[in-house]
Amino acid sequence: MHRIIRAAALAALLVWVGCKDNSTNEPTPTTLNVVVKSNLSPSAQDGWLYYSFDQDTVINPASRDGADWDVKFRYVPYDTSQTGIGYFVAVYTQLGPMFFNSGTVNPNGKTQAALLNVPFDSLADATPYVQQLRNDDTSRSERIVPVLGGGNLFGYTGPPRHAVTINPDMTFLVRTKSNRYVKFQLLSIYKDAPSAPSYSSETNYYTIRYVKGDGTRLR
Repeated sequence: MHRIIRAAALAALLVWVGCKDNSTNEPTPTTLNVVVKSNLSPSAQDGWLYYSFDQDTVINPASRDGADWDVKFRYVPYDTSQTGIGYFVAVYTQLGPMFFNSGTVNPNGKTQAALLNVPFDSLADATPYVQQLRNDDTSRSERIVPVLGGGNLFGYTGPPRHAVTINPDMTFLVRTKSNRYVKFQLLSIYKDAPSAPSYSSETNYYTIRYVKGDGTRLR
């Protein structure tokens, strides 16, 4: 009888040790870095700035027809005249300030994206949103990045500030040409990202942040 009890106790101990060993051997998830790029300024000559999440860098405009870049930002000159303010407003109500590299924007592009009504820090995994990813489109009604009044990403203060605001609770999910998932947020369109911009704040400077995923994990 004592032998049976000792054997059972030994078996239980071995199970406990095995469970303990398994828990300590589990790999610790890698920390995903938040990349922040400030004051990205498009070229007046080309009219756009092309950015690659895969390469963490600006892409030469000479490669605009290729698949290396993921998102492009429009050149919006700093001009506080009535004409300048009029063009500035037109960019955010009609022309569009940014596009992703696919679809009618560039048929050679491989990037897909979706605009999610999810705060950046809350977006932990791409899986629930993968089906929303799509190619971009130059048609105003089909764009991934909506203009003012089209999707609540941008707001406009009107006079006297004439400032464009960005909804802090919206985030882009992106799939690059290398099939890597990225969560991406536009933070500011003004130089040095002022907290309360006005018509006198310098435009043509974009501040962004993003996280490149570990598989579908984004946090």
